[in-house]
Amino acid sequence: MDVVILGASGYGGGELLRLLAGHPHLHSVVGASRQHVGKDIGSVHPNLRGVIRGSFVEAPDWIRLAESDCPVLFAAMPHGEFARQLPHLEQQWHAAGLTERLTVIDLSGDFRLADGAGFTQSYGGEHPCVDRLGSFVYGLSEWRRTPLAGARRIANPGCFATALQLALLPLADLGDACPGWVAVSAITGSSGSGASASDTTHHPTRANDFRAYKMLAHQHEGEVRRTLAEEGAAIEFAFVPHSAPLVRGIFATLTFPAPGLSRNTLRDAYVARYDAARFIRLVDGTPRVAAVVGSNFADIAVEAKAGSACVMIAIDNLVKGMAGQAVQNLNIARGWSEDLGLAIAGAFP
Repeated sequence: MDVVILGASGYGGGELLRLLAGHPHLHSVVGASRQHVGKDIGSVHPNLRGVIRGSFVEAPDWIRLAESDCPVLFAAMPHGEFARQLPHLEQQWHAAGLTERLTVIDLSGDFRLADGAGFTQSYGGEHPCVDRLGSFVYGLSEWRRTPLAGARRIANPGCFATALQLALLPLADLGDACPGWVAVSAITGSSGSGASASDTTHHPTRANDFRAYKMLAHQHEGEVRRTLAEEGAAIEFAFVPHSAPLVRGIFATLTFPAPGLSRNTLRDAYVARYDAARFIRLVDGTPRVAAVVGSNFADIAVEAKAGSACVMIAIDNLVKGMAGQAVQNLNIARGWSEDLGLAIAGAFP
């Protein structure tokens, strides 16, 4: 056994199972789900029938995982749950001889922020284990390769946070033309709310609707501001997310005043940062959600006219915004090629 996925029955866990099935260095993956113990994985994730064999387990066998040359844990649980369980899990890892060897990647928001106050502001409530917050490397893959190399504890970014940071950060390279304030409008599909239906994700109430939510108060804003500060990017932003009649995908548009800024100059800032990035594609015109769904790619386009400029980005919220970036971070941490398990195009149309 090489990999354990906690929360494997959710959308993020299902995408991890799908992507890891094609990873050349990881040959045995075990999915844990208390809700679906004993159920065939393909019965919960029907796209994995004939691809992933086996059933969900209630709890991992850490002794067996310790036999692997590269033991990995992905935690794909609701916010707060992994942090609540972590002290007990660490005792089990110690008993199994995994403490220094296990690569842990948390897909929730539990360890993305630097302190308990930031967590409370973003997610509400007290953090279950504040003393562990500083032990996780923030895994924005394209901007954190050096600290990620060799990391054993990684906090995966949020889906909106991934899109916003990839689009915002190169603006700091514009020098005097860097905007001090950016307006951000972004849409997301229903899968971003998880596998459990709610009033806002239930098909009859969402399919023919379009609305804003958590205006100027989305929980991912804190991690974006943290990264901007760490990168020395003096950029403020106002973020309004929208719920769209899509299942998958995020499309964000950044607009800002840009007197004297040409499209070529703006585009050059993104080329300089991302030309060698395996999963960033700079496109002309507009990105398209349909072109990235199912893939780990982020498509970015820019425009500048008449004293204004915009940056647009499209990602799959479940892949580049979640499971795909988690696999990319694992590859970086282990010193493998970044695209292992991820060298797949999106499904189009």
